[in-house]
Amino acid sequence: MEDRKSDGKNPPEWKPELKYDFDPITSDDDIVTVDLGGTPIQCLKIGDALQNLRTARMLPDYRKHIPSIRNMEMDHDDVIICAFTKSGTHWLWEITSMLRNEKADYHGKEKTSAMLEFIPAEVLRSLPKPRIYNTHFTPQCLPKQVFDKRCKILFLQRNPKDVLVSLLSFLKGHTFIDSTIQWEEFISKYMELEVESSLLNWFYYTRQWFEFLKEGHDNIYCLSYEDMKEDSVGEITKLAKFLEVEANNDLVKDIAVKCSFQNMKKAAGSKQETFAINNKEVAQKITNFTYRKGEVGDWKNYFTVAVNEQFNALYDKKMKGIDFKYRYSL
Repeated sequence: MEDRKSDGKNPPEWKPELKYDFDPITSDDDIVTVDLGGTPIQCLKIGDALQNLRTARMLPDYRKHIPSIRNMEMDHDDVIICAFTKSGTHWLWEITSMLRNEKADYHGKEKTSAMLEFIPAEVLRSLPKPRIYNTHFTPQCLPKQVFDKRCKILFLQRNPKDVLVSLLSFLKGHTFIDSTIQWEEFISKYMELEVESSLLNWFYYTRQWFEFLKEGHDNIYCLSYEDMKEDSVGEITKLAKFLEVEANNDLVKDIAVKCSFQNMKKAAGSKQETFAINNKEVAQKITNFTYRKGEVGDWKNYFTVAVNEQFNALYDKKMKGIDFKYRYSL
């Protein structure tokens, strides 16, 4: 990507690198419009995945890419981290990488370098072992061999109120929605969202995973963002056992320190190659809205009493029959 010069006061504007081919839209394609405030977004819908047409070439064409991912070869020792966006995927990615490498060193690249949505299947397969993939896809879009070869899946959840507060900042930072959109308009529009999207609709995504889990899959390990925040050492120890890796107390404690929010954010700024740019200011800008606060309970600074009541009622309606209890404070 071409460097953009700064005037010394304002950081250069970041724009997506449109590096992939994207076939023309035809009458056979399913196009949906998503309105989260400001300019409505037109998206190509493939299964339950959405591809934003405004920045379509940032990602491989999903009409070809998702079938390729579904048919991707897997090895039995591959691991996939699955979570809705803004639920702590970066955090779990670093922890898992450290555990499997048995040392508290950050991964050389950001998790997007092994993300099913971003990277062609042949590139993912060429990554060095131990391979740790990550995705915001529902089970329907995962490689079929994940289940045939019983690869380990880590399913991470975070309470939806904190997710949505963080999601707004993320969407605005990536210019997926207008930068002028305020929280009140966003949450109002979000609670009206009906499109069945694994990459945007938290309610849909989470229901799909819970329905899948009902089938019984002992190769899936469920984690809670809030539990990890409250007791990082204890949760990392349990995760190591599931991954069947040796992790003594000193290693676990070192990983917990290295993977604290502030240390993770500091380390992320050095991974500029992930964004295909050579500009520290731009890399820092992306890091700032990717790693926002990492707190539990920040939603209380945004949800009014009325909005909270509306959201709780919507949750009860959308998540009926799901008995998982989310933690909204520590």
